[in-house]
Amino acid sequence: MEVEMPESVKQTALFGAWNSKRLKSTLLAAAGSVALSASFAAYAQEEEPEDEVHTLQSITVTAQKREQSLQDVPISMAAFTGDALQDAGVADLGSLQGLVPNFQVSDNVSVRTIYVRGVGGGGRTVAFDTRTGIYLDGVYIGQPMSADAVLVNLERVEVLRGPQGYLYGQNTVSGAVNLVTAAPSEEFEAQVIGSYGNQDEMRLVGSINAPLIEDRLFMRFGASVHQRDGFIYNVTTGEYPDDQNDYAARLQLRYLFNPDFTADFSADFTRQLSHKVNGEARSDVFNTGGTPTPPADQPFVIDDDYPERDLSETWGLGLTLNYDFENVTLTSTTGYRHAYRNWNVDMDHSAGDWAFFHYHDEYNTFSQELRASGEVGNLNYVAGLYYMDTSGENDRTLVYSSLTALLGLPPNSVTNTNPLVDNTSMAVFTALDYGLTDTLTLNMGARLNYETKELTFNQSTDLVAPYSTLAVIDGYTTDMDETSFSPSIGLTWEPNDASTYYARYSRGVKSGGFNADYLNIYQVAADLSLDQETVDSYEIGAKFVSTDGQFSFNSALFYAKYEDYQVSQFRIRDDVVPSRIELALTNAGVVETYGPEFDLTWLPTNNLTLGLSGAWLHAEYSEFKDGGGIGVDYSGNRLEYAPEWTFAATLDYEHPFSNGSEGFVRLNASYHGDQYSDSSNQDQFFQEGYTLVNGRVGWVTPNGNTEFALYFNNLFDEEYDLGTAPDGFTTLFGKYGDPRTYGVEVSWTY
Repeated sequence: MEVEMPESVKQTALFGAWNSKRLKSTLLAAAGSVALSASFAAYAQEEEPEDEVHTLQSITVTAQKREQSLQDVPISMAAFTGDALQDAGVADLGSLQGLVPNFQVSDNVSVRTIYVRGVGGGGRTVAFDTRTGIYLDGVYIGQPMSADAVLVNLERVEVLRGPQGYLYGQNTVSGAVNLVTAAPSEEFEAQVIGSYGNQDEMRLVGSINAPLIEDRLFMRFGASVHQRDGFIYNVTTGEYPDDQNDYAARLQLRYLFNPDFTADFSADFTRQLSHKVNGEARSDVFNTGGTPTPPADQPFVIDDDYPERDLSETWGLGLTLNYDFENVTLTSTTGYRHAYRNWNVDMDHSAGDWAFFHYHDEYNTFSQELRASGEVGNLNYVAGLYYMDTSGENDRTLVYSSLTALLGLPPNSVTNTNPLVDNTSMAVFTALDYGLTDTLTLNMGARLNYETKELTFNQSTDLVAPYSTLAVIDGYTTDMDETSFSPSIGLTWEPNDASTYYARYSRGVKSGGFNADYLNIYQVAADLSLDQETVDSYEIGAKFVSTDGQFSFNSALFYAKYEDYQVSQFRIRDDVVPSRIELALTNAGVVETYGPEFDLTWLPTNNLTLGLSGAWLHAEYSEFKDGGGIGVDYSGNRLEYAPEWTFAATLDYEHPFSNGSEGFVRLNASYHGDQYSDSSNQDQFFQEGYTLVNGRVGWVTPNGNTEFALYFNNLFDEEYDLGTAPDGFTTLFGKYGDPRTYGVEVSWTY
């Protein structure tokens, strides 16, 4: 049955049809933009003095917990300043995937998840940790809700690819993301940015930096508000439910006891409310081959009877103390993080009153790191102690509604699952760089970690036999303790100031966990614990900057082997009668990933900067027996959310005018190749590759304080799929990426 759609949805569909040859059109448009900008650049260059030569901006990073130039760090990584992120329109972590190859943020199913080099996942429950660490000014904020973080007062973002266990610890087996905020300073500064776009999208960001006590106490405060109407039309209600209402604020204080001793305090809060749609139906309710309503080929249309609502709140406190002695710097970083999420979901994705979910997740984390860093002769060193205590709880309720009586099930039956996990982790770590010669450095690092986890699990259900095999569990407890060692060793060769070559081996560890998510009687009879996951990674790389400072090229080639790889999936249980679908958390066996990465930046004229980065990725389950159930071998299947090809291209052109003002054009095109959203690699989980073009065109006043811009995202209105997944009702559902958005922006800086 074809569903009659409102005019706004029809327009989206028409643009999607017009865009059927999207890749060709996008490449032609990008080529045209480059050619046009290059011609403008040649004109602008004639107006400038011949002796004025611009060079690429050098970025200082703290990826190895000490300040270094990005080009000197022997790690495959990407880094962006706060200004560069603003110019690219990046407001959250999800937007970064358009700038960083081999970095992807999945926004499907129940949690947003980061994938680096094809490896990610985790975080669906408190008993299953994530694989990518997220850090805010050195404090771990790795809970799943943190992947939705609103970025306020940022100085830079660093994306580290590959395992980072020796410095960052457990659960960084795929990589780490460092969010570094701008510290308070003695100068008065203020900035206001406001924008308005289609879908009534409004964003207002403000920040102020001010001295409170001369030469002693400084303050920086930033806040943001983001609101937007929905894209998705609900046939049942006649509404657009997937609106956004995000609020964030961050306060920072810096106190100088003396020139060598500083204290930095921070407090932040984020609240995100949306009537978020979990997904659009890709099958009939029971996945029996019937046509879903609305049809699956109608994007941004749903037919849900149950009102969905997603509320998350995160807040945190941080305190960093730095004392610089003559030859050593002592650093103490203390953090407390709280994360909360409350979410209602229409489970059957239909107008029928079949079933709905209610999620309630909560995390509390305290962390403390003590670190010493310095230089003695030819040795640069970092050494420290780390402690973290986390408590997490999932309280999730599944309600089968009135229509389930038609299936012979008790109507309005309720199943509740409630795992609680307490986790304590302690570690000692070090990183040593020893200069063997003036150009050759031996890089060594190691981390020894001890961790304990305790699970308390309760599950209640009205669906007992003969209706269901769901287990009734009352006060089940179990625990585990683990010791892990994460070494790293490598060589760095710097034959001159412009070149860095490196080779590196690293080992990473992902914590063990528990299978604690809607268990049946057969799962309860087995061991619920999950083994540690380990990875051995090998990487060689080169970083180069031309002598004139106008061209840079970085590249890396890596191989990683994961053993006891942890997988959360719906799978068929054929070894029981009758067979059934269960949600399982298991160790898959072996995963292998390898491939090259590169990025280059070129300043062909003083006014034009071009960038290109890309990656080719092989990522597969080398060993995954019984991956699809007893006797169903997934060995050789590609990892989910692991496109083979990813590219990003950027263009930044600035045109000075005779009155001192300046015009600019900034474009970003990204390509994500074909991929699967499920380890089965079945056709129904296939996602076709897509290209997105975003950009900004604007003008800066002669005094440089005010900027006016037009912005656009998904310029060619690409219709692209974010993935398909099954739910516990066997319904297939999926999501489309956002259609074209555009608007105007004004910013003022003092």
